[in-house]
Amino acid sequence: MNEGARLVNIDFTMAIQIVNFIVLVYFFSRAFAKKIGKVLEDRKKLALSEMEIVENEKEKLEEQKKTMEKLKKESKRRANDILIKAERQADDRKDQIISQAMSNRERMMMKAEADIEKMRQNAKFELQKEVGEMAVELAEKIIKENIDEKQDATINKFINEIGD
Repeated sequence: MNEGARLVNIDFTMAIQIVNFIVLVYFFSRAFAKKIGKVLEDRKKLALSEMEIVENEKEKLEEQKKTMEKLKKESKRRANDILIKAERQADDRKDQIISQAMSNRERMMMKAEADIEKMRQNAKFELQKEVGEMAVELAEKIIKENIDEKQDATINKFINEIGD
């Protein structure tokens, strides 16, 4: 064949090398195809398991998000309950303070009325004392005038009787 090729001037060595290379690639590809297929299958399984892990994590995050929303609502509800309780306590305390203030006001009014009554009694006593003293003076004055008038009348009568 080489001789025939020399006659035609064709060199088959290059063609043989190409055919050998193709055969070699074919055998290597068959031998490595199984390994590459297994590697690809392993990577596929790994990717699927990672996707499954990601999905599981996503589900966990969704559950956590729902739990956080529930906690947030519960916290708001509790805060509102605490606020309502505090407002009620403040209202009760305010009512207590108002009640005490009203009680103190009534007590102070009663004390003031008692003080006013005491002052009236003292003023009445003082007035009675002063009126009494004035009455005594007036009575003394009236008695003295009566005595003077009676004395004058008695003396006049005596003088008249003596002169007659």
